[in-house]
Amino acid sequence: MRTITDISKHVNDYDRQILDLVSLMGETLLLNGAEISRVQTTMEMVAAAYHKDEIDVYAISNGIFVTLRHDDRTRCTNIKHVPLATPDLGKVTQINALSRKICEQHLPVNQATEELYAIVHNPSFPLWIQAIACAVGGSCFCHLLGGNLLDCFATVPVGILLCLFQHWMGKAKLSKMIQTILGSALVTLCGLMAALVFSVLNMDKIIIGGLIILVPGVPFTSSIRDFFNGDYLSGTIRLIDALLVSLCMAIGVGAVHFLFM
Repeated sequence: MRTITDISKHVNDYDRQILDLVSLMGETLLLNGAEISRVQTTMEMVAAAYHKDEIDVYAISNGIFVTLRHDDRTRCTNIKHVPLATPDLGKVTQINALSRKICEQHLPVNQATEELYAIVHNPSFPLWIQAIACAVGGSCFCHLLGGNLLDCFATVPVGILLCLFQHWMGKAKLSKMIQTILGSALVTLCGLMAALVFSVLNMDKIIIGGLIILVPGVPFTSSIRDFFNGDYLSGTIRLIDALLVSLCMAIGVGAVHFLFM
């Protein structure tokens, strides 16, 4: 016969599963560029779907604090450190779809956790698709910013090379700032060499087309949205991150210009 202690332990274990699910969902959203209000709202809605209304969520750009109250009036708390990383808006969309599915279909906790782990661990796009996206994106922006057809074609290999170089630096676990400096230096060097070999090419257009891949558009946009939502600390952190990335890009470009021009 089950005692009151056993029942309480079973209930608390179930609550901790919900807490782990909600925490991982918020961590994944935050890691991939979602604004703070979306992170907190999603976590609270998922907890409410499992009839856990007494939950306190506090999120900033690089951390999450979650406290859930059990039915026996005890509490459990989860703290997550979330480093600033390259955002993946595809995973944000998948997490949003999963949260709606939980609320509408009342998925069991175990099933929801399995689907969440599948989203977290499955890469959104293979490397070859990322390389093609960098090549097409860089060449299109080169055209939009005034480059001619030859400049656009010259930007294609620059985008592919930058993508592969960024992937290698990520595997080597170099810091984000070092990756940005070296990446922007590589783009500038490629643009300089292309203009030296083919005099009809515009070096500045090729460089700008390649550098657009490194521009921190998502962190900057998220910081503005956080400011409008009243999350000033998170907005400041993301704004500083975007400005530092921009500064590192300038350092990489300036170093190559200083050494070779």
